Amino acid sequence: MFKLLSVDSLSSLNVVINLKEGKAQAPFEEDAKFTPNENGYTVYIDTKDFRWYQKAARVIAKLNIYNFSVISVAPFKSLELFYFLMALHDGKHDYYVAVEKNNLDLQEIENRVNLVCSYREIADLDSKYISPVKLVQTVYELIRKTAASNSAYTKLTLIDNSSDEFDSLVGLKTVGLASDKSPCLGIIDYAPNEQAANSQVDIALVGKGITFDTGGYSLKPDKYMETMRTDKSAAVYLAGALHLAISKGLNKHVRLYLCCSENMVSGKGMLPGDIIEYPNGIKVEINNTDAEGRLVLADGLLRAQKDGALEILDMATLTGAAKVAVGRDLFCVMTPNNKMNVKMQEAFDATLEMYWQLPMLKEHKRFLSSRRADITNSGHGDSVPGASAAAAFLREFVDKAIPWTHIDLSSAYLPDESPFLGAGPTGSTILGIAAYLRA
Repeated sequence: MFKLLSVDSLSSLNVVINLKEGKAQAPFEEDAKFTPNENGYTVYIDTKDFRWYQKAARVIAKLNIYNFSVISVAPFKSLELFYFLMALHDGKHDYYVAVEKNNLDLQEIENRVNLVCSYREIADLDSKYISPVKLVQTVYELIRKTAASNSAYTKLTLIDNSSDEFDSLVGLKTVGLASDKSPCLGIIDYAPNEQAANSQVDIALVGKGITFDTGGYSLKPDKYMETMRTDKSAAVYLAGALHLAISKGLNKHVRLYLCCSENMVSGKGMLPGDIIEYPNGIKVEINNTDAEGRLVLADGLLRAQKDGALEILDMATLTGAAKVAVGRDLFCVMTPNNKMNVKMQEAFDATLEMYWQLPMLKEHKRFLSSRRADITNSGHGDSVPGASAAAAFLREFVDKAIPWTHIDLSSAYLPDESPFLGAGPTGSTILGIAAYLRA
């Protein structure tokens, strides 16, 4: 939790952090990131440096000070202060930070950063606490309360293994076979009023929500499994984006599809070589049980089209290949025509999201060839472009006439700190997608 105060209104935070251009002077090493002074610390910055405000926050975070005033030679802009606070967040401590107010709306920034960080913390919850169904219920309750305060309409439809419609959710049913916890498709409907809820869905958001991913029988090594509680991050961040947009007065009909399951190992689980058939007639041969995210996303994509959505945005922590391609600081964007939606690009740029576009070509389908089915669920062959091959799989479940954007959320989680954020869930995309929903 963050509490923002004006430097002018608070004298009790007597540790002062001065952000100063330049370098440390003797007797300190020139490349020292900070030096002590009589009131606190001086942190050295270069305002020409990329995201200098986040890098300064990472220096402060290492000082283990949670109550301080910050005075900067370069007064913060609104987004700079937001990202400064995001870089301080560690998921454990409350921060009380006094800043020079200038023209900043401190209450608005405080509300925004606390909302985003609350979803970062949900993404970090362990699977023993948050099951697939509980994940849906948890984010819906947060969204419902904010929507109700704005007199807006919300509705939750939960399809789990006790529901008549469950058998049509072929991917979720297959991935969840080995788990004791029911997989589910959580559908959260939002409209600015009840009348608008009867209109076509302006945009469908489809998110992967794997609350724990062992890899199934294609078992992950220990190194890669220990953080798999965060394989639900895309579903969580999409919920956070919708929540943030609602808090700003979202005036569109948006439907959120949360494709939630565990991917476990048991005698009931899916096996390599299994063949499943989706309602659109596509037969899929399972050649990798650790490529489960695209199996559950296919259910959400098909349902969004059945519901008549005018546009679809899906997001998933889908491939390790995306992280290899762009690292963990950026997320990957793909579209069938390889042209980004202009308004989406403007929203991402305006909110300082870090992203990169990767190709989605129909030729990528050749990496999914199957002797026994229409496609495999994972790419194979020499030099497989893993992120694009995964997008080629999803492309089989989206009508060509529907505008569609796929995000491979390579920036969902940091196993170690970066120059910009501490270790843990990042909250990446929440600000940008919220801005796009309101565009």
